[in-house]
Amino acid sequence: MNIDDYIEQSGTYLLSHSIGLPLKSAEMQLNSAFWDPLKGADSGIWPKWLGAIDEFRLQLAGLLGAESKGICPQSNISSALTKILFSLPHDRQKTTIVLSETDFPTVGFIAEQATRLGYPVKYIPASKDLLDLNVWSDMLHNDVGVLLVTHVQSNSGIKIPISSVLEIAKSRNIISIVDVAQSIGIVPIDVKQWQADFLVGSCVKWLCGGPGAGFLWVSDEVIDRCRPIDVGWFSHDSPFEFNIHNFRYASDALRYWGGTPTVQPFLLAAHSIKQMNEIGLKDISNHNRLLVERLISSIDPIHLASPAAPENRGGTVVLNFKDYQHQVEQKLLDEKVRFDTRSGGIRLSPHIYNDESQIENLVEIISSCITPTKL
Repeated sequence: MNIDDYIEQSGTYLLSHSIGLPLKSAEMQLNSAFWDPLKGADSGIWPKWLGAIDEFRLQLAGLLGAESKGICPQSNISSALTKILFSLPHDRQKTTIVLSETDFPTVGFIAEQATRLGYPVKYIPASKDLLDLNVWSDMLHNDVGVLLVTHVQSNSGIKIPISSVLEIAKSRNIISIVDVAQSIGIVPIDVKQWQADFLVGSCVKWLCGGPGAGFLWVSDEVIDRCRPIDVGWFSHDSPFEFNIHNFRYASDALRYWGGTPTVQPFLLAAHSIKQMNEIGLKDISNHNRLLVERLISSIDPIHLASPAAPENRGGTVVLNFKDYQHQVEQKLLDEKVRFDTRSGGIRLSPHIYNDESQIENLVEIISSCITPTKL
């Protein structure tokens, strides 16, 4: 499983939903890819850096079942989503944006900004079951123009039945934007099968690529209708043409790129994604599922705040021990288990660098805090 390829941690690291551990070789790779072109005697610095970013797009495309031309580097999901919303063709009859109250807050913050363009925002109430297709169908009225969907919910680990939801959206001529921040790198994704219009994501979590390497993907079906406002010379069809009076949108997703790009985050992320492609996302996903199922099978279902069915869950399991919560959290900290908490409970995310012995130890720690009848 190449577990030894990732940097070592003291204790048990289960925070991949927040920050994925980088490869041991990441620092050397970054130094080589970024600094070596600067030390060279020729003038090919930018071509080499841009070639490395092209490698990022290529490796990411391999995880998405996509073509690299559909991928554009972004600094983060907020930037990507803003650029998308402000680039869409305006249909006066279909202006409403729909999203869920349980989505990550940044999604709502940006959607609300689109109201200045005449896009009202409607939220699926947090009380609704997002696994129920009727909930989605009931929200997608004739006035809805844009649907924002979070593939895997960060606070609960719920995995939305994305193909079915997007099928509803497509049948009603609704543009779909899918946030894959909590699924990319741990849940298999196939954009061709999904038929989404846009994806937004980042590499800091399950992709183990560090912060700053965000991205968007756009389908061939909608790219020609999109006119980004936030542009720069790298949004140009020919960035090095240098004619101030002749801007032409890039023919592919790079029209969303903007000005002089950040380089280092994408060099680092490309290295990590390449490793994941070599391991195989199916194997990574199966490894995660094995460890999560081992944990769940040892815990009373009353403490499970994530879906019990694996097909309805991403890579994270959320546990809530109610009256024992503080005691469990403190014991985990004492035993150097790295985790975090949200309103629903303790978030735990096994990745490729975790093994069964760590999960067995985790179960022992939890069981020491709770009476046998409560475990």
